[in-house]
Amino acid sequence: MTDDLDSDQLREHITGSWGNSLTVLRSTASTMDDASEAARAGASDGHVVLADHQSRGRGAHGRQWVSPAGTDLYFSIVARPDAEPSAMALITLATGLGVRDAVAALVADRTTAVKWPNDIWIEGKKCAGILVESRMVGSRIEAVIIGVGLNVNRTDWPPELEGLATSVRLERERGAPLDRGEVFGAVLFSIERWVKRFIKDGSQILVDALRPHLALVGEEVRWENGRGVFEGIDERGAARVRTDAGIVTLHTARIEPVSGAE
Repeated sequence: MTDDLDSDQLREHITGSWGNSLTVLRSTASTMDDASEAARAGASDGHVVLADHQSRGRGAHGRQWVSPAGTDLYFSIVARPDAEPSAMALITLATGLGVRDAVAALVADRTTAVKWPNDIWIEGKKCAGILVESRMVGSRIEAVIIGVGLNVNRTDWPPELEGLATSVRLERERGAPLDRGEVFGAVLFSIERWVKRFIKDGSQILVDALRPHLALVGEEVRWENGRGVFEGIDERGAARVRTDAGIVTLHTARIEPVSGAE
């Protein structure tokens, strides 16, 4: 493992309360599984599991998150918010806004957006993905596991991702490798800020802050059961799509631009 993921150095970049409990691994199957096990064992709010490499990294919709060593960030957070199960979608969006804000600060001359509900794009290319899962006790959320995969220094991609993926390094004018510890600290702090702000102040502040940074607004999109024009999100964070039959509200779906999907 390179020095930028040394556990002592990583702690120097942690400025919030999340991450003070930290497990750093050279390699693991999935930080989501590790964090879920840590939550089951009683890990505190804000405990983080970070790995240099994942052999079975998990993305949304059952997809694999390819996780080579030495280049990027793969971490999962154990959060214990005072929230109802219905808040899970908004916690995903709060995480996305947190990642987006941190990335935007690193590539200030690029357009950085949240592609509903759980991807981060730079100039229309994916640079990060988010996966949020809950651990329930009866009808109560016992813990939320927030997983983030962020392309930091990667410069090449498998053929199926060419033209679709990018990294923070590729989008910076200087193009020099970034210190992953510094990026991790900034991203973690920004996620904590927005998740806690949503829990404290409610959905309206989150939704209002997110709307200007949504990708694909006004564009034709398709999803598993239809297609239409993406109009943004409502007060609950659900997607609104204008179709020939009227407005469709999507609470869970994978929308894709029609132009890029055909």
